[in-house]
Amino acid sequence: MKRKLPWYGRLTEVLMPLLGPADLGRQDDAPPRTVREVECPLCHHPMSEHRLEQVGGKNRHYCPA
Repeated sequence: MKRKLPWYGRLTEVLMPLLGPADLGRQDDAPPRTVREVECPLCHHPMSEHRLEQVGGKNRHYCPA
């Protein structure tokens, strides 16, 4: 005896032979890089443009602007 599926289960059974499984891309593709540069809260330039120093145990941050 076959168990009665909910409506979405029956819909999946009908559509799966027509559409197939989800297309996830090729196996040899590298995942997309989503590297975002951190922004300075004061001048909004990238932090890589700033100079950071530690003076007397305190951190100092110098903006390029």
